[in-house]
Amino acid sequence: MSESRFQYLEIGARVRRPTVVTEEEPAAAAPVERIAFRVAETIGSFGTALGQFSKPGGIAVDRNSNVYVADSCNHRIQKITPAGEVYGLGGEGLFLYPQGVAVDHTGNIYIVEQGANRLQKFGPRGQWLFAVGGPESGQARFASPTDICIDSYHHVYIADTDNNRVSCYSATGQWQIDFHGPTSDLSFGRPQGVMVDGLGRLYVSDTMHHRVLRITPDGRFDALIGRPGPSAGELSEPRGLALDLDGCLWVADAGNDRVQKFSPEGDAVCCLPETPSRKMDLASPSSVAVDPRGSVYVSDSLRHRILRLVPSGERR
Repeated sequence: MSESRFQYLEIGARVRRPTVVTEEEPAAAAPVERIAFRVAETIGSFGTALGQFSKPGGIAVDRNSNVYVADSCNHRIQKITPAGEVYGLGGEGLFLYPQGVAVDHTGNIYIVEQGANRLQKFGPRGQWLFAVGGPESGQARFASPTDICIDSYHHVYIADTDNNRVSCYSATGQWQIDFHGPTSDLSFGRPQGVMVDGLGRLYVSDTMHHRVLRITPDGRFDALIGRPGPSAGELSEPRGLALDLDGCLWVADAGNDRVQKFSPEGDAVCCLPETPSRKMDLASPSSVAVDPRGSVYVSDSLRHRILRLVPSGERR
């Protein structure tokens, strides 16, 4: 085992997250309702210190509610614990514009870099395990990859944006299959978000076609979510995706400067912000993630911060 690459800093009250109450049981899944959300916490600000961000991209949350952020223009990954401790994974030459991050059930960290066209895998303590693609490989595997997710079998799915495809790899970095779209009429246009549900269905943000496609495990068309436009249920250049405890799909609706929630049937459930406010005035959100307790994290990229959203209890 190599030494950990994580650097550590415990941050102060400015961006400290509340400590999780471990004895509290997670809330049971409830029927999908239109419930308003509020900003419970703003994490970070513009800068280069740990706990600060420069154009953050992908977000991942592990089973212990640790939050991982691809701090793209600072060329690093930041890990924020529920107690407010911050760890940085990066350093000279390690990453080049990381955009997507995912964490498996054993704590391994997968990162895709737009600048290096590469997938890298690290162990739970930040020890390097392997890389796929990149300038040293001699073989171009990716072209500006943007997002990454892991299914229950530890297959790794990558939104290979400029190749107009989603590529699937094993947990050891072996290529499995490429998806270019379920049909020629439904081919991808610069996909920038990918997610897999418990049934193995693949959700893809078909970014330049302003929609999300759901595909069966064998690559057939299953559902179309959203259509171009600014209204509720419509999308503009969608990016990161997440699934919550109810099976609802959250979409970073980047071109509309908002996030949207869709029911498992594809109906719009809520739109954030419904009316822009100082706290919820998003600027090109790039990613969204949901923790084990149902909090929603949004990467507010052009405002260089992460927002944590919780239900307000108000039914709409």
